[in-house]
Amino acid sequence: MSAKKISTPTKKAPTSPLGAFIRKCLPVVTGWLCLLVSISFFTGTYDTAQVKLTLLHAGAIVLLGLWAALKIAEWKTPFSRQNFPFLFPIFAYLGWNIISFICGPFHLESAEEFIRLLMYGGIMMLIATEFTQKDIRTLTKFIIIAAWISFAYGALQIVDGFWPGADFLPWRGFFTRRIFSTHANPNFFGAFVVFASAVAGAQYLATRKKSLLVLLGLGLVELFFTESKGAWLAYGAAAAVGTFLFTNRIFPTKHIKKLNLAAAGVLLAALILAGTYTAKRFQSVSFRSFTWLAAFEMVQDSPVIGTGPGSFKIIYPAYKRPQIFYIENSHNTETQHAENEYLEQWATTGTVGLAIFLWLLAFVFICAWKNLQTAGQLSAAERERAFYLLGYATALAGLMAHAFVDISLRFASSGLFFAVFIGVIIALSNPPQEDNSKEKIFFSAPWLLWGTRLVLAGALAYAAWKVLGEFKEISDSMSASKLGDGFLICCAWTVLLGCILGVGYVYLRAAWTSRAARTGLLLAATVPGLVWFYGLFQANHYYSLGVRLIQMHNAEGALPYFTRAVKLNPLLTEYRQYRANTFATIFDLTTQYSPARGDMDKPSNDYERALTDFAWVLKYAPNHTALHQNTGQLYYAMALRASQEAAQAKSADEFQLYSQIARDNMEQAKRAFKRSLALDPVNAETYLFLTSISLMERNPAQAQAWIDAYKRGPKGVTEEEFLEKNRHNPQINALEMQVQKIISSVGK
Repeated sequence: MSAKKISTPTKKAPTSPLGAFIRKCLPVVTGWLCLLVSISFFTGTYDTAQVKLTLLHAGAIVLLGLWAALKIAEWKTPFSRQNFPFLFPIFAYLGWNIISFICGPFHLESAEEFIRLLMYGGIMMLIATEFTQKDIRTLTKFIIIAAWISFAYGALQIVDGFWPGADFLPWRGFFTRRIFSTHANPNFFGAFVVFASAVAGAQYLATRKKSLLVLLGLGLVELFFTESKGAWLAYGAAAAVGTFLFTNRIFPTKHIKKLNLAAAGVLLAALILAGTYTAKRFQSVSFRSFTWLAAFEMVQDSPVIGTGPGSFKIIYPAYKRPQIFYIENSHNTETQHAENEYLEQWATTGTVGLAIFLWLLAFVFICAWKNLQTAGQLSAAERERAFYLLGYATALAGLMAHAFVDISLRFASSGLFFAVFIGVIIALSNPPQEDNSKEKIFFSAPWLLWGTRLVLAGALAYAAWKVLGEFKEISDSMSASKLGDGFLICCAWTVLLGCILGVGYVYLRAAWTSRAARTGLLLAATVPGLVWFYGLFQANHYYSLGVRLIQMHNAEGALPYFTRAVKLNPLLTEYRQYRANTFATIFDLTTQYSPARGDMDKPSNDYERALTDFAWVLKYAPNHTALHQNTGQLYYAMALRASQEAAQAKSADEFQLYSQIARDNMEQAKRAFKRSLALDPVNAETYLFLTSISLMERNPAQAQAWIDAYKRGPKGVTEEEFLEKNRHNPQINALEMQVQKIISSVGK
């Protein structure tokens, strides 16, 4: 597919009042979405970046709903003979991902990420087909504002590193002196600095506003304090690409070679800086190396179609290298992404999917290259367009360079901008042409029109009441005793009310402007989606409360919150996993009906409830790192409880019953622990349980064999720094002494 060069953009023909209103709304809503996703951060949920996902999901529904209402009202397809060649790579990318997802083995756990991918594709096509140069000007202003806000808070975090207390917000110092501004971690903020600086830099070249130099300077300083080596490399790559495009396409000069050498020097400096810090903190390199090796093994096992988009976190644990457990020093964390976007594309969508993804990127960059023209030969409008192309192409280049060593593209704070940048470049490469076709205007009967308007108003009112009521529960659970906490609660309420009022205004005005009932009906149909995606945010809050209560040793109080989280977000198995662990902790074997514990229609006990939840996780995420370990502990606890009951039996039949239950559960425990070792051969607890079981079975030789297996270390691990931890584990050594005493006494 060629990316042909397009000349001066022309305007769309005048449309109906509804069309004019929606077309005016689309860039503003997109701009607000980019702004809020960039600056939103919320501590009332377990995942502080969950608010970004919620805003992305809701914003995408609003945007795509408005776009659909526009096209249905006009009775026009957004795809034409002119723009289809430019959209075909996007269609191919989405189409193959749909095929790969359908053919993948695990749909439930990967559904949320897959839905997000479809939303990105929709946003790409919306911008590519509907945005004019004026719309992109509006969008750019929002991105610059987001950069100012984010960079300003980043500067405050730098000051706080030298003078503690300057940052009054509750998460201050979370990454020690590494700054992360309004993003989830320093790497994500580093990615934002790179692409926001690219957009701002191009705007400076176009407008010569000195305030943009201040913004660029702030970004460069803050990028250093993120200590994100991948972001440093991406910044150097973006600077090199931007300079090359500027000197070779927009502003050719006799000093081209010198400027290109300077750009190469910036990239080299970034490489040296990253290399220096890598030598000081080599752990991150080791982590990525072992992750990449495991991901490549995934590719080899499913080379053509992959495992399905969104499935990496489900499949990867079966390939995870033991060294990762030593590096992380944890056994209950999950690696959800490959630390390399291209490798993850390869693993999850196969060689075909990776090829289409690379084709899409190549096509977009070729579009930008062919449509960049010498500024001196252009009109004011064409010159503005050239600098927009320069900024967004450079931003995309920085984002994709960072994607070689990071996962930021898989999160809303960068994933949204990936979609926006591609859409903008295609829109600028394929400007809308004059449309002289007469718009079809549909008129509905007044009673039907007013009926649909009232339905939409009622749906919006109910959604607002439900969301505000549920969010009040979140804010009530947050402490406002400190200035930072109170400030956050005020900001949260302001943003939420603003979003609700904004969506209500846009939807209702669109419905009242339209003369067709279908507009109101279509917009009303999107409202349940808004409520459902907000429910995922609420679910994360309940999960957060449950975890907090567990940490306060109030497992009984945590269960209702885990149950509510499971109900609101059935796509995430982690909630069921945690609830099952809580059942195993309380271990109340009294059979009773308890909706707070998740009972639907019949009474149960905690052992049965835990098994039900573990079975759910096993079905939809069988490689969960802690699943088999926790299941083994449940069976082990039940075996001990049954043994106690057998010891207190009042009859031979009762003794036989409990003894059989104890034996059956102990066998199940052994199977579960052995399956756990296949996924995590490093966990000392698993070996301790298996050793204890062997001792209870009066098999000290087997007990010693488990101890020897642990001290020998997992297969493939040769690093002495890791193996030393196994050889000098105090718990294992103490248990080995007991085993040796038993073996010695048996020998005598």
